[in-house]
Amino acid sequence: MPADAQVLITERNVGKAGGLLHSLVPRAQVFCYYDQDKECVWNSDGAEDYEVDNFVAELPREILRKLVDKGDSLRRTLSSGRTVLALPVLTEEDESAGLLVALFSKNDGKSSSFNPSLIKSILEPAIELIGESLRVGKRMRDLERSTEKVGKELEFVYEVDEKIHGASRRHSSLAQLVGRSGRYLGINYSVLLIPSKRIRISATHSSWKNVNRKVLDRYLVDHLMPKLEGQRRPTIFEIPADENPESSETGYPVLLCPLHDKQGNVEGVLAQLGRVDQLKFSKNDRRFMSHIGRKVEYVIEQSFDAMTGLMNRSGFEAQLQESFDALKSDSDTHQIIYFDLDNLQLVNDTFTRKAGDEVILSFARLLEEDLPKSAVLSRLTGDDFCMLLTHADSEAALTYANDIRKKTAALRYLDGDKSLQVTMSIGIAGFDRSSDDGGNALTTARMACEAAKEHGRDRIEIYDEGNRSVIRRYDDMHLVAEIQQALDGNNFQLFAQPICCLSVDCSNLNFEILLRMDDGEGGRIETEALFSAAERYRMMPQIDRWVVSTSIAKLTEVHKHITGSNATFAINLSGQSIGDDDFLEFIEQEIDRSGLPDSSLCFEITESAAVSNLKKAQSFIDRLRQRGCKISLDDFGAGLSSFAYLKNFNVDTLKIDGSFIQDITENRISESMVAAITQVAKVMDLKTVAEYVESEEARALLSELGVDYAQGHIIGKPITLESILSDISGVHKASDED
Repeated sequence: MPADAQVLITERNVGKAGGLLHSLVPRAQVFCYYDQDKECVWNSDGAEDYEVDNFVAELPREILRKLVDKGDSLRRTLSSGRTVLALPVLTEEDESAGLLVALFSKNDGKSSSFNPSLIKSILEPAIELIGESLRVGKRMRDLERSTEKVGKELEFVYEVDEKIHGASRRHSSLAQLVGRSGRYLGINYSVLLIPSKRIRISATHSSWKNVNRKVLDRYLVDHLMPKLEGQRRPTIFEIPADENPESSETGYPVLLCPLHDKQGNVEGVLAQLGRVDQLKFSKNDRRFMSHIGRKVEYVIEQSFDAMTGLMNRSGFEAQLQESFDALKSDSDTHQIIYFDLDNLQLVNDTFTRKAGDEVILSFARLLEEDLPKSAVLSRLTGDDFCMLLTHADSEAALTYANDIRKKTAALRYLDGDKSLQVTMSIGIAGFDRSSDDGGNALTTARMACEAAKEHGRDRIEIYDEGNRSVIRRYDDMHLVAEIQQALDGNNFQLFAQPICCLSVDCSNLNFEILLRMDDGEGGRIETEALFSAAERYRMMPQIDRWVVSTSIAKLTEVHKHITGSNATFAINLSGQSIGDDDFLEFIEQEIDRSGLPDSSLCFEITESAAVSNLKKAQSFIDRLRQRGCKISLDDFGAGLSSFAYLKNFNVDTLKIDGSFIQDITENRISESMVAAITQVAKVMDLKTVAEYVESEEARALLSELGVDYAQGHIIGKPITLESILSDISGVHKASDED
């Protein structure tokens, strides 16, 4: 049975369960079904989602086998913040028939009420129905297949389809398409030519090894490719004998398949020249090549940047792997040059984004002008470009990078009497056979580029392992994967530290919730390193969502005891989360679902985070306080204008910066600063908290100065949140019994 027919049957069988799936789990945005080859054959809204497609395509077979063996589900967070839940669909023999994927929004996926086990149990009847439908469909296809003769061409096309769409979007897929299609048709010389992208990939039959293929390539590009403008289907031409006398005395036919860019312009050709059996090309051959041409266009689209025509990140990383395999000896090296345009955002803000796009295109053309034959160019992101120089040392890379910097005058953007000079920061890193596969060199080249920006911009830095700032950044990058794994696996830990009232008249229970992360070897990741990596790579909103959701979920379990004891728990929020437009709504949804009194929650925001995003911080604080939540301004006094900004924030508590507390008994300046903060707080009817209180002398002095609360090891060390909640529950139960 043709592949399309199989997909339609599968789509129809699975689609019957679509309504049932959404009725069982209405909070899911979309349901998708992927077959055994990881192809999406049905989704509930009919729209393609490449992020989910890529997630499934990259799932290791070992994980899929474990899902089938254990009958388990798999939960992951995508880079967009959405959550996917993957569940296996089984055959009668309890083998995998495919994968059902449920997609949830960023807020739903991070919600404390999100329960993968419960969702799996709810969906099990529908999954069984899907499995039964697929099993019946499979038996029907088997019966039909036994009565039909599947043509060789369709079998081959199906195989190519699977290979290209199933997993490989690498640049090397083009070589597969060229070679396999040529062999299938029995071609003497198959060649893919895309001049604008510097792509030339060929496959030659043994009888044509002595043919001048460069002459043929020029003839194809200069004479035949222009004739394809306006053509969508493959076209047959006759190449005269005098263009290549070694191959034929009478000339030979060529089947040219036009390749189009997104605008519909012909940007290249896939050519099949001369058949080994000397037969003419048929309509079936043209239809076959039309299909192969679409596959080539698909790979090109996946591997190249639409704006500049340069290779994109996916294609470049594949090229790095291939270049690693091409290293000739232990002393052979490749170099990566990483370019970052320093002030492109200023061009966008001053002259509009269209002007920024013009600068990007100008820079791409500048890089291409004198590009060495051994080099590969890529546009990785908006204003980040990368170049691979193969079989070169760092001196050659430095020379080339300097030549590029000398041409930066061409990047001056002019608009009437206004102009803006664009500069670039450049990082260089090499790799050889002792490296992993080139991917690490891309990371180190990027770090060297970031070091160039930090050291003044418009300069070049070569990666140096002795540079501590680079090593710090390297450590951060490697920690990011562990942080994401902890988020996906729910493997963070929550601790709580008591905050003690310094007045005898006060008996309220107050705690600060703290985040901890294990290193997987029995130790713990340093808090400073954890938040350094999370801040640098903008993972704090994900972490804050986890902390808020998990904290509220745990507090909800004992909410009666918390309400009875009048306890307050402080949760820290980052500046990145305050700047997230959806984060405030997420907090409110979590509180509303929990049933906790708003007054039991206090949100701590650092002074620097609030000041850096003044308007959003004001709105954020006001809305939570209107609900009844408390707000604490953390690290107060660390800024140069702390008191000046204080009138902008409607908070409940000032948490005095720890640098003043740690030496307060020896440093009169610190003592004076704490006294001043306390005096201003009392005038504004605010409470004050001193953290890092480590001695009885410090506690006594703080009480004398009028500070309301103290926090530190002398007050109480952090212990697990579960232990704190257990103690509160026990005390409250005992008081109820009395």
